[in-house]
Amino acid sequence: MRIAIIHGYFLHDSGSAVYVRELVRELVRLGHELTLVCQEQRPEDFDFIDSFYKFDVTNSDLQLVFSRKPGYDGSCRVVQPNLGGRLLVYVPGEFPGFEALAFQDAPDRWISEYVEANIRALRATFERWPQDLVQANHTVMQPYVVRHALNGGAPYIVTIYGSALNFTVKADLRMIPYALEGLEGAIAITSLSEAIRRDVVEFASSHWLDVADKAFVILSGVDTERFTPIAGRAEALGAVAADIDRVQDDVLVFAGCLLWTKGLHYAVAALPLALEKRPRLHLIIAGEGPMREPLEELIDVLDKGRLYEAWRLVEEEVELEGTLQYGPVIPALAADEEDAYVAAARATLKSRIHFAGHLDHARLAPVYGAADISLAPSIFPEAFGLVSIEALASGALPVATYQTGLRSPLDVVATALDDPALKKLAPEVALTTALADSIDRLLETYPTKDPSFRARLHEIAAEHFSWTAVAKHYLELAHQ
Repeated sequence: MRIAIIHGYFLHDSGSAVYVRELVRELVRLGHELTLVCQEQRPEDFDFIDSFYKFDVTNSDLQLVFSRKPGYDGSCRVVQPNLGGRLLVYVPGEFPGFEALAFQDAPDRWISEYVEANIRALRATFERWPQDLVQANHTVMQPYVVRHALNGGAPYIVTIYGSALNFTVKADLRMIPYALEGLEGAIAITSLSEAIRRDVVEFASSHWLDVADKAFVILSGVDTERFTPIAGRAEALGAVAADIDRVQDDVLVFAGCLLWTKGLHYAVAALPLALEKRPRLHLIIAGEGPMREPLEELIDVLDKGRLYEAWRLVEEEVELEGTLQYGPVIPALAADEEDAYVAAARATLKSRIHFAGHLDHARLAPVYGAADISLAPSIFPEAFGLVSIEALASGALPVATYQTGLRSPLDVVATALDDPALKKLAPEVALTTALADSIDRLLETYPTKDPSFRARLHEIAAEHFSWTAVAKHYLELAHQ
């Protein structure tokens, strides 16, 4: 089958990038002919890609950059539209090689030029390589440009992750017509969780577009060969934090963009509470983002024992603010509890938190493979708990807030281990104290360093989160 997947971004820097990359890999493995449209700068690094084409400045002529013999039963060509050095995104960040700006912050001219460039490139792509099915990712702009470029020439499916809808479309009235037109023309709309499916159906309905009958949930998958328990714990941890004892120390890992929405500040504030009971606890933070600097400041003042300064900091710094749903970041404590909290943090906290920077999957996988627990304490809706299933496959217990797309992995693990307490971090809890309690309870209850227990967690992930199942769901939608 000839399938085009329209992503528009890199293949390594976000949850949607991982989803696209692994979906393409699986479809190629199953023998299909893939055309992947994206802005990946190093396509030669991906073994499932066998040719790479770049458009000229007019997005009408293609130049073959490289080709090689396919390593799978199918094939994959990457096609890169020419965007003139500008990239429109949903969440501001660093995109090497581009002047990047969020859609909601972009002037009208940038948006129209971005849309026109992509439509021209896709029309030329589909003329050269006709497709049987097209998959367009995100709420904007890929579904809109796919609809206009195809002009009815092939069916297309839209996959919604949540960030484009929540951060861009809902924040900018200009985006709504683009989103609705792209959704309207799709034969199916898939989401990574029931919460996101419900969100997109309600959004469309609020603008008099009914998509309920063609909206489906397809859970994400995980690469269980890459993400797996490892034997060399010392080597994996030593690469990011040299002072962790591989035998005695307990290791927590957070991986993701450092944004306030991810709730990492709650985890940092919970660490002194956890250290009171487990003084050999460490937290590895894999990621970059605007929260890093204020988070380091919070860690510094807590390490100096300045509790009241920490309270003031979280009140004044937007990247550290709490929410009504999850309570204050620094918990309200009785006098004796304050003394214990300060004592646990003073001259200790900085040595227990390790900033590893952004880790690609090749470097993140062994860290997960050596960790006891993964953290995903998000305080904002999430499309799916991808980091939780990657950690699970690696043999680490996932700890996450029980909300929106993060529920699915927790439901699976809680059922498999017969432990409903894994779902206790729901909205309306005091998240900081609840996190500390959960970390202590899990480390006390489960043999997180035992190879047989870690192998059991890996088996749970392999049974419930398969990329083969994900790929086959898309093929079934195409033929329904």
